[in-house]
Amino acid sequence: MSWLFDPPFGFTGVIALGAILSALLVLQLFRERRKAGIPRQIIPMILRLAAIGCIAVIALNPTEFRMQTTSGKPMLSALIDVSESMAVADEQGMSRLSTALAVLRDTDTLRKLTDAFELDIRVFDKTPRAFDLTSLTDTDARGASSDLGRALNSALATVDQAEAKAGVLLISDGRATAEGAEDAAYLALARSIPVWSWCLGGEVVRKDVWIEATASEVLAFSKASVELSATVRQTGFQNRSFNVQLVKDEQVIARRSVIPETDGGARVRFTVTAPETGEHRYVFRIEPEAEDADRSNDERSAFLRVVGEKVRVLLAEGQPHWESKFIVQTLKRSQHVDLTAVYRLGKGRFFAVLSSKGQQRREEEDLFPRTQGDMDAYDVVILGRGCDAFFDENTKHHLTSFVSDRGGGLVFARGKAYSSRFPPLAKLEPVVWDRGFERNVQFRSTSSGRQSPLLGFIHGDSFSKSEDETVASDINELLGRLPALDGVRRTHGEKPLAVSVLAGAATPGTDVGTSPILMAHQRYGQGRVLTVNAEGVWRWAFRQQDESEQDDELYGRFWLGLLRWLLGGSDFLPGANVALKSERRVYTDDQPMRFIISTKGIDPAIYKPVLDIDGAGAPVRIEPRALKGGAYEAEAGPFAPGDYGIRLHNNVGHPETLQLDIQVISGSIENRNLSANRELMSRIAAVSGGGMLTAADIGNLDEVVRQWQRQQQLASDKNVLWDRWWLLLALVAILALGWYLRRRAGLL
Repeated sequence: MSWLFDPPFGFTGVIALGAILSALLVLQLFRERRKAGIPRQIIPMILRLAAIGCIAVIALNPTEFRMQTTSGKPMLSALIDVSESMAVADEQGMSRLSTALAVLRDTDTLRKLTDAFELDIRVFDKTPRAFDLTSLTDTDARGASSDLGRALNSALATVDQAEAKAGVLLISDGRATAEGAEDAAYLALARSIPVWSWCLGGEVVRKDVWIEATASEVLAFSKASVELSATVRQTGFQNRSFNVQLVKDEQVIARRSVIPETDGGARVRFTVTAPETGEHRYVFRIEPEAEDADRSNDERSAFLRVVGEKVRVLLAEGQPHWESKFIVQTLKRSQHVDLTAVYRLGKGRFFAVLSSKGQQRREEEDLFPRTQGDMDAYDVVILGRGCDAFFDENTKHHLTSFVSDRGGGLVFARGKAYSSRFPPLAKLEPVVWDRGFERNVQFRSTSSGRQSPLLGFIHGDSFSKSEDETVASDINELLGRLPALDGVRRTHGEKPLAVSVLAGAATPGTDVGTSPILMAHQRYGQGRVLTVNAEGVWRWAFRQQDESEQDDELYGRFWLGLLRWLLGGSDFLPGANVALKSERRVYTDDQPMRFIISTKGIDPAIYKPVLDIDGAGAPVRIEPRALKGGAYEAEAGPFAPGDYGIRLHNNVGHPETLQLDIQVISGSIENRNLSANRELMSRIAAVSGGGMLTAADIGNLDEVVRQWQRQQQLASDKNVLWDRWWLLLALVAILALGWYLRRRAGLL
């Protein structure tokens, strides 16, 4: 038991106030000596000084502390990192894990720990698990990842259930491969559970070069020039160039030499001609380097899929604008686009431009499709402002059928396409409109947009499904160099069926997540609908001064990439009523493969699909499970790194078989940086209220914990000493007696 003063407004202030009051009493004593002699004032003076002293003691808030007492030993959870980085031998010739085990198994140290604590020993890499310390060896350091946050959360849950808590002993090099370690430290702080971190290891110079594919899937028009790109990254090499090959059918078809920038990365691009049909696999491969520490990451695949030779586009604009003019001019120049642009100039006045194979003609008549067959003759429909004027009672349902049943693509190119309420179009939109406009705003991508193929035009890439978020991390930086938009319409949010919001407006003091939506899309039946809520995109068609990344082709890349994306969204090949899609084309070895099988017009009672997966190891056969709407789902894995062929066998429907190629790569980044992260281990300890330890501290951890408890003033009983009835009674009695004596002396 111990006690101390805990004044609410400072010890010095209380003493100073008491001294001032006492001095005033002494001064009063001398001023009143003519009314009553000093001897007659002594006793009242002493009583008043006693009252001031009593009040000062109350103000100092004397408090008794009783330290926590428990019936058992406090719980200490020890977490031992067994990831691959712990096998690095940089602790006086011993590996990090060996050093930790040598300390923990020391007879004297182990006895002190077991005598002082209830020990909970766990090891962790990707996942934490209980482990017997006696059976742990230095060869167990082979985990492919190190999730410190997950391990800490697991230990905190165990310690929190104990009556007495000594904290968590974290033994690691701090080389975390997942986020969440600091969040776990804040959780430990909230639960008053200290984390004692012991960091092993030092700086390790490691040389590694690897490649990241910008796209796992690339869509292109038949016979079109397609740009395939990847990023070469390195660590440990200084001013070195690397040779990158592009391989198809095990033949090297192109080579490039690149020198990574100061950030360790360099983009490499190859231009190929898309075949007429089908899907084709290309491989980016770094030529072997003698000093490369990990050669398993030296190649990545990209799958090129041909989506057709021509796209038939209908553009309808009820209020002609510069925006639609630039769209038409861009699409007319493409040999892969057959364009029909229809304008409404006024009541009963129409104008049309038809372009195909470089030839165009103009018509002064209404060429907007008036039958379902005419509407279905197009692949993509682009609607500008005021386009509701083209629809009537007979035609307003044609567009819905075109999107949902035929699988067509629909683009709202200038925000809200109608002036008031128009349900036939409103039900197709992925956004909810609000009133008002915002001017002079900047185009900014959301987190979904940075991973979306639609914004691949920023880098000059063909349409791609990005597998690596770091490649797209600088999209907003490049978007910031583009001219600001003339205006955007305010939005109230996206609709429930919207797949993702890809871009928002950036204005000073606002966040993309709360600003107007500039680009969003959704699936509608078999087709896709995209809203581009912007006026002024046409300004991207002009070269910008001092912006080397910009050129006059960017605007065209945007719209042609958008058309390829819409065509690539169709589930079914021409004439097919069964489709197979993979959730991704490149998986890591810790991700299960997931496939969706779509059907139309097939009786689910008789359809029995079978999926075969062939690759590294034994083949796997799966019977997909049925979902709603004629869809089926199959999942298997994870699988070891390698190339896999996926074959779907259909007992009914067309085609009889469908095939995909999938690549599985190692998802581990454990060995990419082997240097100990002492800074992270220090932050975890500091945030939680614990501390950094050395090997010498482990044997004295019981004393470290006791000192921490004293500093934190952990107590099960806090007793305020001044809060007593008799103290108040004594104070009142002193003041009353002092008043009585002063009155008798004639001072009152």
